[in-house]
Amino acid sequence: MLSQTTWGHKFFNDHMAYIYANKIDEMIDDQYAQDGILISPFNVLPTPPPHVIRGNQALKKFFRTYIDWQGSINVEEVTNFAETEKSIFFQAVFTSKTGRWAVGDAWHMHDGKIEVHYSFAQKIG
Repeated sequence: MLSQTTWGHKFFNDHMAYIYANKIDEMIDDQYAQDGILISPFNVLPTPPPHVIRGNQALKKFFRTYIDWQGSINVEEVTNFAETEKSIFFQAVFTSKTGRWAVGDAWHMHDGKIEVHYSFAQKIG
């Protein structure tokens, strides 16, 4: 987790706390716009990625599927964290039951919630 020195650090820490607690519905309700969009490279749906997930209910369904697939996530490091008034960006390395991953996320924010979530990932082990 990041030291909570900025609003972006707090938002990131809250996001990870929801994931660690498997509180997917609460995370989506609290952190994503009703019409939020996720672009994900993870191969967890019947169709090949990238997946474009639109709207609160679809996001909840996708994230439940994703967390079931990954299992417990152990974030090893967070790097290149940056934020502006309307965005948060970071890279991370984590391990899960599917392996070790180098990931990146960019969140475009609107009214304090994620409007568009761009996700990048490469399996590294």
